Amino acid sequence: MPGFVSIVGAGPWDPELLTLAGRDRLRRADVVIADYLVNPAILMHCRADVRIHQRVAGPHDGVRLNQARIHELLVEEAEAGLRVVRLKGGDPMIFGRGCEEAEVLRDAGIDYEFVPGVSASIAAAEAAGIPLTHREHTPAVSIVSGFEAYDKGGLHVAWDHLAQGAGTIVLMMSVRNCRENAARLVAAGRSPETPAALIRWGTRGIMKTLVATLATIADEAEAVGLRAPAVLVVGSVVELRARIEWFERRPLFGRRVIVTRASHQAGDLIHMLAAQGADAVAFPCLAIAPPEDPEGLRAAVADLAQRDGLILSSPNGVTAFFDALQAAGLDARSLHGKTIAVIGTGTAHHCEARGVRPDLIPAQPRAEGLISELRARDLLRRSWLHVRADEGRELLGAAIQGAGGDYHLAIGYRTIRPDVPTLLVRSLRATDDGGEGTDAIAFASGKAARHFLETLTQHIGEEAARGIIDRAKVLALGPVTAAATEALGLRVDRIAASTDDAAMLEAILQALPR
Repeated sequence: MPGFVSIVGAGPWDPELLTLAGRDRLRRADVVIADYLVNPAILMHCRADVRIHQRVAGPHDGVRLNQARIHELLVEEAEAGLRVVRLKGGDPMIFGRGCEEAEVLRDAGIDYEFVPGVSASIAAAEAAGIPLTHREHTPAVSIVSGFEAYDKGGLHVAWDHLAQGAGTIVLMMSVRNCRENAARLVAAGRSPETPAALIRWGTRGIMKTLVATLATIADEAEAVGLRAPAVLVVGSVVELRARIEWFERRPLFGRRVIVTRASHQAGDLIHMLAAQGADAVAFPCLAIAPPEDPEGLRAAVADLAQRDGLILSSPNGVTAFFDALQAAGLDARSLHGKTIAVIGTGTAHHCEARGVRPDLIPAQPRAEGLISELRARDLLRRSWLHVRADEGRELLGAAIQGAGGDYHLAIGYRTIRPDVPTLLVRSLRATDDGGEGTDAIAFASGKAARHFLETLTQHIGEEAARGIIDRAKVLALGPVTAAATEALGLRVDRIAASTDDAAMLEAILQALPR
């Protein structure tokens, strides 16, 4: 039975601008086929087992997805009975070729739908503080392709009509042909003194807005080396930017912050950083995998009645334990009468989401803090089950056993190093061919720091990898992460005061003052 295809607009870049309907489709998708202008952070809404095909701007990672191959993939995946999301930057019907893809699906007998997105033509202008219509300026706006592909197809822009109309003009895909398009508008009757603005990466934390006149905008763009993607806004409304510009005033605007958490755990911090104006980049350095021997956790759950308490070290440990509990046909009632100890408020919140409120959260969110708390409450001599990752420090076990207690360790999950596209690695370097550079790198664990260094080294060599890190501010979530990061020979500039996202955000704000 054929599957179903949702042709979804992802918005211009800001992950906050994805619609609720778009988020819903991503959560249910088996396969996602994404354009290169889609923010990878948006893909965090997908299930862990989703298969993703991401288009790139050039042949950097394997075979480039051209439009013909995208048509083939849509049909192939849907005919396999899968739910497919075709994720397109902006809106799928505004220069998005969404109609062409729908026609292919209709011819193949596959059902589909459109989910509108926020068009970059509108969002970029608003982020730059430019209203496209205004009661004292213009009642109309025209959205036009600034790219020659339509001319090649015989669809010519009516430049005379466009230039002599009263409305604002938004020219999409406007960098390569900026000079030619501006000249056409002037030749057709639009004043060369008309205000104009080029907006690169609208709604992104590294957005650049260049304001000039129609006569000078191309020269200005060449002088500063402004590159695609960008939109050109022409009209007197551009003058209003001086009064209502807002996006660039946020505290982290212009700063590029790399978040190295596992994809499914990075979303909250990504959104918090974006709200502060940062260009937040999801660079997953950890992926969660089942333990090599799942029998150990199953046996520990079956023997839970013999334990006095349960220690959970991380949110992933919470997930692993409660999933194992459910698989055994049990639920939270099995924890009745037992002391539940967690390390960190994030782990506590995950427990509460499972309907269990921890009894013990140490003020010092690491093993040393928990040991001190257990000792102060005379709990070290009890029988404990500890669920954590495959790699971890042995302090808890040694302290409990040293005090005469009974310590049982169950490995709930493994943290492995995921593959990262070469294109993403290259973007961390400030280069003339599109690299955006790196201002700060946030590490939530020593293993994330190690995997980050290993991934960069694999792609660009150790010297270049360490150079990227040395030029950035390095943030660590707690002193244990800081110590492990420094053990790699990396400098740590700021340590978050606690183990939650709010503390990491505050550390980043302190490390990158305006």
